[in-house]
Amino acid sequence: MKTDDREKLLARIRKLYAMSRESESSPHEAEIAMRRCQSLMSKFGISEEDLQTSEFGSSTIGRDFRAVPTYVGVLGSAVALLHDCICVKGRTIEFRGFSIDAEVASLTFGYLADVMERSLKSRKTDGSVAPGRSASFDYRTGFALAVLERARRIDRERQQSAGGGAGESSALGAQGNTGGTDVPRSSSLIIRKRQIVNDNCMEGLVSARPRRVRYRNGEAHSAGSNDGATVSLDKQVGGRREKGLH
Repeated sequence: MKTDDREKLLARIRKLYAMSRESESSPHEAEIAMRRCQSLMSKFGISEEDLQTSEFGSSTIGRDFRAVPTYVGVLGSAVALLHDCICVKGRTIEFRGFSIDAEVASLTFGYLADVMERSLKSRKTDGSVAPGRSASFDYRTGFALAVLERARRIDRERQQSAGGGAGESSALGAQGNTGGTDVPRSSSLIIRKRQIVNDNCMEGLVSARPRRVRYRNGEAHSAGSNDGATVSLDKQVGGRREKGLH
C-alpha cells in the first residue's frame, strides 16, 4: 500500500474510533463504528502500534490563571477522560494526546464552560443562586463535579461493555499537575491508545496526588450539580472556541 493511501486509511480508522467514543449521544452508531474500525484493522493488517504514526499535540483552554480554580481543574479532568487525553494543570489547562483529540478536548471544555456560565447567569436571574462570588464558586464546583462523575460513569460503562474493565486509572496516567489475558479487541484498542498517549505525552510531567475538592454543600452547589448532571456531553461541538471562564 502506498504511503499516502496508508495515511488515509489510518485517518479513516482514527475517525471511526472517535465516532465509537460517542456512546452517550448515539450508542448504536458508536457500536457500529467500533466494529467497522476493528474490521478495517483486521483486513489491512493495521495494529494498535500503527496509531503511533499519528501526530501528538496539545491544546489549551485559552486563558491563564494565577492559580487554576478548583472547578476549572475538575472540568479539565472530566474532559480529558472523555477524550483520552492527559490534563496538565499549571497556569492554564493543557490537554495532551493525539492532536485531534487534544484540539477537540479544548473545544469541549469551552462548550461546557460556556454552558456553565450561561446557566449560572440564568440561575442568578431567577434567584435560585444567590448573588456574590462565593455562591458562584459553589455553583461552578457543583457543575464541574457532576460532569466529572458522568465522565467517569461513561468510561466505566464503555470499559465494561468492551469487557476490559481498565477504567480511569489506566486512561489518564498523570492527569493533573503534572500479559497474556483474553481481552476483547475493542477493549485492547482503548487500553493501547491510552498507553500510547502516556508513553508519548508525559514529558516533563510528574504524577500528583489528587486534591480534595472543598465546597459548601448548599443551594448554589445543588443547583450546579443538577445542571451539570443534565448538560449534553455530545462532543460534536463545532469548530470554534467558546468564551473563557470568569
